[in-house]
Amino acid sequence: MRGVLFLLALVSWPAAMLAQTPTTRPRYEVVGYVFSRGHLLDGSRIAATKMTRINDAFFRLKDGRIAAPGEMDAKNLATLLNLRKQNPQLQVLISVGGGGAGSAGFSELALSAEGRRRFVDSAVEMVERYGLDGVDVDWEYPGYTHVKGMTVRPEDGANYTLLLKELRQRFDGMEQRLGRPLVTSSATGATQIWLDHTDMRAASQWLSAVNLMCYDWYNETEKNTGHDSPLRTSAADPKQISIDDAVRKNLAAGVPARKIVVGVPFYGRRWEGVDPANHGLWQPIHGAGSAVEFWQVAPLVNQQGFVRYWDGTAAAPYLYNATTHTFITYNDAEADMVRTAYVKQLGLGGIMFWQYTGDPGNVLLDAIDAGFGMGGR
Repeated sequence: MRGVLFLLALVSWPAAMLAQTPTTRPRYEVVGYVFSRGHLLDGSRIAATKMTRINDAFFRLKDGRIAAPGEMDAKNLATLLNLRKQNPQLQVLISVGGGGAGSAGFSELALSAEGRRRFVDSAVEMVERYGLDGVDVDWEYPGYTHVKGMTVRPEDGANYTLLLKELRQRFDGMEQRLGRPLVTSSATGATQIWLDHTDMRAASQWLSAVNLMCYDWYNETEKNTGHDSPLRTSAADPKQISIDDAVRKNLAAGVPARKIVVGVPFYGRRWEGVDPANHGLWQPIHGAGSAVEFWQVAPLVNQQGFVRYWDGTAAAPYLYNATTHTFITYNDAEADMVRTAYVKQLGLGGIMFWQYTGDPGNVLLDAIDAGFGMGGR
């Protein structure tokens, strides 16, 4: 009964929270994905004044609709919405989908006008019920997949655009009544395969922000080491990938610069059994790999046998332990400051990061905040 009363209260209170949001947005968006990992969030540990947008990840699909949150998810959403008391310009979205099986069902629902209507109806209901500022569509991926058994179709790319169009049109019709702008954003792939399966010139017309996932380029299953999120492409990189490459390909594909939000990781990758040549960079991997959060990497910098090195082309640090033959790729404050300068140089929309709990001390977020001159507002 207590859970029922809590949910009823959550439904009723947003209207009191919806004082007019200031119409002037910060020049650069700082978008943080918050992934609770099934735990209750502590709002006092979230630096709301250093972000412009929070995407609550992830909400799943059920029968082609955005599934209603469970009790813990509802509490966490309420915690995030309550942060607008600290920062009235903070926008809170739900992110729908995600990696792995999280995006199962998008291909099916987007296939028909009725399916798209059902999804959009559920998005509208969520926005109105909880006082949200929009929806982030994290379809991974239209037309292709890395997940065994995931349904994809050749027409997914066109249907992705239709889904975004119909969502945007419904939100446009709601804004005046709600008295605030509504955001449509999408987490997108950042390599050529995404562009080969979508029409981003058309799709981006209906998006407030294109959140380029410029990370996961070197994961724990690789055969050789590399940077997880390099700024510029290194000649020695077998994959020939970088943030700059992704951005320029999206600009060429017709995405407006102001809508491009560059994604950076608040985590890294660690590999064992890496040969010492070039301090382990671009070397074969003979041991196991694993993901590591930034807070786990930071204490190792120039400690416990690990030495920090800097790749000037990639604008990325890395650690190597010559005794244990361990290599770690990650981003630090210096790297993220360089990325804010890059965003400003190209007139892009801002920076997005995955995900908040990887850096509970706000070392990386402070660097992004300082790089954009936001001063934590």
